[in-house]
Amino acid sequence: MKKLVCYLVALTIVQFSLAQGSDTGRIFKKFKVDVSIGYAIPQSSSSGSNFSGGGLIAIEPKYAVIDPLSIGLRVEAAATVHEFNNNNSNISNQSNGKANVSYLLTCDYYFSNKGFRPFIGAGAGIFKTANVDSTNYNDASSIPSTSQFRFMARTGFEASHFRLGIEYNFVGNGASYLGLKVGVCIGGGRKKKTS
Repeated sequence: MKKLVCYLVALTIVQFSLAQGSDTGRIFKKFKVDVSIGYAIPQSSSSGSNFSGGGLIAIEPKYAVIDPLSIGLRVEAAATVHEFNNNNSNISNQSNGKANVSYLLTCDYYFSNKGFRPFIGAGAGIFKTANVDSTNYNDASSIPSTSQFRFMARTGFEASHFRLGIEYNFVGNGASYLGLKVGVCIGGGRKKKTS
């Protein structure tokens, strides 16, 4: 695994160096910022669910090492709620909520340099998770939270400055979630042709 990581870092440095020398052949601008909102679907942890869902917001500055390959830093906040039926007749429903804030180093690979650009990507970094259970709501000062190194995988497409993506965040401890995201790309459009 260490050899693979070293190889990928070396390859990125070489590509970065080559891209600096051949910047005139680039189609797209180097820098952009993706801003997204979306729906978060939590990992289901029990049957009899009445509702499972939530929302997310993300910002991700990126640098295109070469036109098909971008690296970035994703900062995302996601909140999910899972409400389910309780077998106890005195309490009709229970719910638990999870709040995730993540800081991930990301990489996206684009399959096209045309107007419609499908991509795949991945990321790794820190997820900070807080867990709130309705059965323990009396003691708000003791909301359990964790910080852990985890991963994300995604796919989607960009068309002009519109971005649509599907991301699965492998958080663990029942806090994993699927993000369905729409957003805009600020900057990073096609370079103007010079005659």
